[in-house]
Amino acid sequence: MLGIDIGSNTLRAVLMDKKLNKKAEFEFIITAAKNLDYDGKIGEEAVEKLKNALTILSKHYKLSSAIALATAAFRKASNTKEILNSLYNEFGITIQVIDAQTEAQLSVLGMQTALNRLGIYGDFAFCDLGGASCEFSFANHYTSYDFGIVRFYEKIKTQIKNTQANTKLKKNKKYIACIKRLKDKKTKLHFLLNDTRLKIIALQAFEEVKNLKKALQASKKKYIVLNSGVPTTLCALKLGLNYENYEAKKINGMRLNTRDFLYYGVQLWNMSEKEAQYIVGKTRKNYLVAGCFLLFALFENHKLIVVDEGLREGICKAAIEKKQINTFLFET
Repeated sequence: MLGIDIGSNTLRAVLMDKKLNKKAEFEFIITAAKNLDYDGKIGEEAVEKLKNALTILSKHYKLSSAIALATAAFRKASNTKEILNSLYNEFGITIQVIDAQTEAQLSVLGMQTALNRLGIYGDFAFCDLGGASCEFSFANHYTSYDFGIVRFYEKIKTQIKNTQANTKLKKNKKYIACIKRLKDKKTKLHFLLNDTRLKIIALQAFEEVKNLKKALQASKKKYIVLNSGVPTTLCALKLGLNYENYEAKKINGMRLNTRDFLYYGVQLWNMSEKEAQYIVGKTRKNYLVAGCFLLFALFENHKLIVVDEGLREGICKAAIEKKQINTFLFET
């Protein structure tokens, strides 16, 4: 079974057998949500990247037999129908756009599959931060929030570019230690971050996640399962892996804490473009930084568990087990 998740930032595909063993997996950066809020359309560059990804997949698999689902960016774009018709004519692939609740349920299904394989059980909430939306789920509650790492960064990009970068000031150890003892995270960031452009990202992230943060607090969940590019990339950085030698099986089950998002957000921001391209992949740096600060603003003293499984694996599980998710019946 080939399951394809065409997201707002990446296309991810996985081939699984009937016992849900992975036989192959793929990831391509397409950034479908880039500039979406400006003209309401998925751009030509993203469409070209999407076609390149499908061309590679079509050399190995019959795409007409795959279950391919598209998410937030394609729900919002005015030219989705035109794009999907073009892809069907060129590759014979049928791509269906799913609603936010179906996306959240499938993502949780994929994450639960990974947890079960790892022997990790508990009372979890699930957070899937994508390119154009963020799904938060617990018990039978599945909610999608209208922000993601690409949309958030693109929204404030002009403000960042119009802000003059300042000369970085060196702060002594006593000063840093004093700032770290501050309890209010926004105040801490204001004094801790020297780079004015980075400060814009960091502080505006709190406004972006405020509704989700209320839902997180109301859920009273302490253990949160994370998937998607930001937490998995940070786990890879912790292990010394780069974009080319990334291994999902080494990531599954790793733990993060809130401080990791601040530490690696600053580290990524200060990387040269050349270094960032080698370590985290081409065109990902700024979006990952944005994601780091969104998650830093969101979580407090939560226990964070990371898995590199989600929607694509959920697609395969639903199809193999012939599940119905909302009104969508999955069949092989």
